[in-house]
Amino acid sequence: METSQRSLFNMNPPMRLALFLGATGICMILGALLSFSLVAAMLHIGINDIQKIILEPEYASTAQFANALASIIAFGLPSIAVAYFTKGNLAKNMGFIPLKSIQQLGLVILLAFAGLVLSGALGSVTEKIPIPIAFKNWADGLEAQYKKALVSMTQMRSVVDLMYALLAVAIVPAIVEELYFRGTLQKTLKDWTGKPIVAIIVTALFFSAIHFSYYGFLSRMALGILLGLIYEFTKTIWLPILLHFINNGIAIVTLYAVRNNPASIEKAMDDNLPIYWGLLALVTIYVLLIKLQKINDHAGLEKSV
Repeated sequence: METSQRSLFNMNPPMRLALFLGATGICMILGALLSFSLVAAMLHIGINDIQKIILEPEYASTAQFANALASIIAFGLPSIAVAYFTKGNLAKNMGFIPLKSIQQLGLVILLAFAGLVLSGALGSVTEKIPIPIAFKNWADGLEAQYKKALVSMTQMRSVVDLMYALLAVAIVPAIVEELYFRGTLQKTLKDWTGKPIVAIIVTALFFSAIHFSYYGFLSRMALGILLGLIYEFTKTIWLPILLHFINNGIAIVTLYAVRNNPASIEKAMDDNLPIYWGLLALVTIYVLLIKLQKINDHAGLEKSV
């Protein structure tokens, strides 16, 4: 689908970014209102009671639905709008470009597992950083709320529940968040600064900050940088989506596997690893990224020849 006549966003990057962030604010409010309203109608309760009711285990599927819907509206709609009003093919503007080699899939799968190890080690690093007591109490409270919401939202009693959770909590967020952060925000920042690494780091900072977790900040930032590098090297959004899905999916499957053991659930969410494992993961990630870049460059050369 060509959009050569719709060039509203064919303007300088700072203005495009301002409009994109403005649309994000509007869509976040719209997503919250719409999802809350639908949940209230489905459960026959008032909107003011949703925050309390939605954390009950028996409403896990409803919470997953609300989370997925809010993500689609908040992250998906602004990204689609920018791609739609940019000259060129809509799918390509969103980053949906075919893979250049099947080897890319294998390397990204390996990068996903190496990234999980790095995230666990960075969790240990975060816990060793000295912070004021007041800030630590605030961070602990925030983390407790996050864990409670995650456990409530991922209550799974059957394989059907697992499949639904994977769709709502792993697949949907992986697609819309990658379209938003890598496919739109990172691309816009790169156009503005002309420096890919600046765009990758700033996007990763925003990606981590929006999850509102101090103890997971470094881990999510590292994941954001890894996703950004993959997108920069390959120019296709499919591979960041794949890695993001693997990261989310492993967490969901792990919670399903230990669903009947509260102690194991708590341990699964506190999956910190020794710091030296993080160093090994960094070396592995570096080697894999070099291979990924070489494969992409080689495939591009073959195409041009």
